[in-house]
Amino acid sequence: MRGAAGLARRLALCRLAALESQAMSPAAAVLGSSVPADVCIGDCDLFDKVSIWYGCVLRADLNAIMVGAFTNIQDRTIIHAARTSPTGLPAHTTVGRYVTVGQACLLRSTYIHDEVVIGDRCILLEGSLVEKHAVLAPGTVLPPGRLIPGGQLWAGNPARYVRDLTKDEKADIPIIAQGMFRHIDEHSSEFLPFSEAFPEAERLRALLAVKEKPAS
Repeated sequence: MRGAAGLARRLALCRLAALESQAMSPAAAVLGSSVPADVCIGDCDLFDKVSIWYGCVLRADLNAIMVGAFTNIQDRTIIHAARTSPTGLPAHTTVGRYVTVGQACLLRSTYIHDEVVIGDRCILLEGSLVEKHAVLAPGTVLPPGRLIPGGQLWAGNPARYVRDLTKDEKADIPIIAQGMFRHIDEHSSEFLPFSEAFPEAERLRALLAVKEKPAS
């Protein structure tokens, strides 16, 4: 059965690690979904139709993390919440609804309002705040305490104002977020929470061996 156990581990849909010593454990909505190799630790709240993609880490062992409905956290992104913030602002991490967080981002004790796009490889440090309908270009870095006003595009390290978003660009933000959740079905069909494939193959192999055994 060692092979069956290994197969079941590889086919695990989502790993949720609880910190028993602090009586904290992640809470995921029924309609939310994650793919294998995600790590979700501590006081995490994931709301309806959140999608967490490959290699992400949500570390809420020191403070809370909340991810709103229809938000997608893409591959290898790390979300962390410090115990305290040097800015004096709340140290928990909040990501609102209909937010798209690109690949390989780092979010630490930040607050992101609804309907925001965070580009790939962005870094948001303690106390930074992104208002509704804002967009961060790939590679943008927000220093501690930086405020990004709504309806604007920012880019650079450190982040600088680029331009205002058009009405159509603002309307596309929730559509992008909803579109990402549709792809989760294509991936989740490949990774089941539990599989009987290996035990069934062993039973069939044993049955065939009995049938093929020559009569003595």
